[in-house]
Amino acid sequence: MRESRYAVCCAAVLTTALLTGCQTDTGSGTGPSVSVEGLAETADEVGPEGADTCPLPYDFAKAASAAEIPGEAGPGLAPGGGDESTATAENGFEAEQDEPFAGNPGALVSCWFHVGEQSVQVHLIAAEKPQPEYLLAPLLVSVSGQDVDAVNSYLRSTEKGAPGRPVLGSTGDYATVRVEPDGEGHAALLLTPGDADTDRLDGKQLTDLSRALYAQIT
Repeated sequence: MRESRYAVCCAAVLTTALLTGCQTDTGSGTGPSVSVEGLAETADEVGPEGADTCPLPYDFAKAASAAEIPGEAGPGLAPGGGDESTATAENGFEAEQDEPFAGNPGALVSCWFHVGEQSVQVHLIAAEKPQPEYLLAPLLVSVSGQDVDAVNSYLRSTEKGAPGRPVLGSTGDYATVRVEPDGEGHAALLLTPGDADTDRLDGKQLTDLSRALYAQIT
């Protein structure tokens, strides 16, 4: 299995990037709830080797339709997109001293989906302290080609974003939505497209898609 881009990038740029410091209920109502401890339990279910199915109840096809993105949509990478596991996860409460979650215990669950020829990775991250999305700064550097200063400037803007309001990166390569978890803690939903030579999502599509997925987990 290929390691997630998050794991690969962290070792190289995490020290510089961090300049500033679910278990789900699928019943009816406003949607499943997110909690820091619940997401850690879900991460344990995925395990270190990843999983072939996403453990979170996203309806990606419905979200893609709501965002008016054409093409067949579903779980997993787009055809030809690689051999990564559909789901990868990390229980940050078990982090070693030099690992990203060591200073802000929490959890991360990332799932691949596709629409048309475009792959999209949906990351749900939660932690005890504010702005757990800072832990994904190395990933943003990787997918956008931006430098650390630009990514940190973007992350300062996500701090000001209201829950449920997507904040699009200046390159259009990622979007973040703050999530209010149940109980104590902080959470965020982050979307990053995979590599694609055609049918790349534009900024509006990525923003609308992130808003639709947010609605499914709150």
